Amino acid sequence: MSSINQVMHILKPVDSKPLISREATKYFLLWFTGLSVVLYGTASYTLFTFADPAFRLACYTGMALCTLMSIISFLLVESAMDKPNDLFMGIAFGSIFVRIFTAVFAFAFAQFVLKLAPFGMATGMLVTYFSYLVIELIYIHKKQLDRGQ
Repeated sequence: MSSINQVMHILKPVDSKPLISREATKYFLLWFTGLSVVLYGTASYTLFTFADPAFRLACYTGMALCTLMSIISFLLVESAMDKPNDLFMGIAFGSIFVRIFTAVFAFAFAQFVLKLAPFGMATGMLVTYFSYLVIELIYIHKKQLDRGQ
C-alpha cells in the first residue's frame, strides 16, 4: 500500500498548482475569444463577399494554424510565469521563435504539398499571428507589473 502512495506522490505532488491560473483563464477567455470572434467574423464576411474559394480555404487554414499555435504558446508562457525571470524570459521568447519557425514550415508544407493559395495563407497567418501576439504580450506585461517587476 505504501508503494502505491509513493507512486501517487511522485505523479502528483501535494503542492501542485493548476497549469493555468484563474486570472489567466479569465483573461484568456475574454480577450482571446473576443479577438477570435472579431477576426473570424470580419474574415468570414470579407472572404465570402470578395474572395474566391481557393483564397478562402488558404486564409482559413492560415488563421486556424496561428490560432492553435497561439493557444499552445499562451499555455506554455502561463505555466512558466512563476519561474525565475531569466527562465521565464527564455521560455517566452523561445515560444515566440518556435511559433515563427513552425509557421514558416507550415507555410512551406501548405505551398508545396497541399498547393494552397500563397497570398491567402500568408494573409490569414499574418493577421492572426500578430493579433494574438499583441494580446499575449499585453498579458505578460500586465502580469509582470502585478508581480512588481
